[in-house]
Amino acid sequence: MIEPTVQVALVSAGGAITAALAGVLVELVRRQSSTVAEVREQVANSHSTNLRDDLDHVIDRLGLVLDGQQHHSAELADLRREIAHERTERLAVADRLDSHLHTPN
Repeated sequence: MIEPTVQVALVSAGGAITAALAGVLVELVRRQSSTVAEVREQVANSHSTNLRDDLDHVIDRLGLVLDGQQHHSAELADLRREIAHERTERLAVADRLDSHLHTPN
């Protein structure tokens, strides 16, 4: 048998530990609740449509942007080929003109 004074000390210590653990748990729940509220504030829509639906719509429209970019890339490649062709022709004309001007009559 444990002496009554030891029993009282154990019960008191157990109560203090239980109160401390309860305080820690309450603080953890409060912090988690605060964090969840912050996250919800960042992702919740302030209008009637669903955020996931909005993102799906943006992704669908992104396909159109990528198609347009591909078209523009092809057009730029065509322009580069045309400029290169024009440059080649211009240099050929310049060479012919130079040789014509430098040939003795």
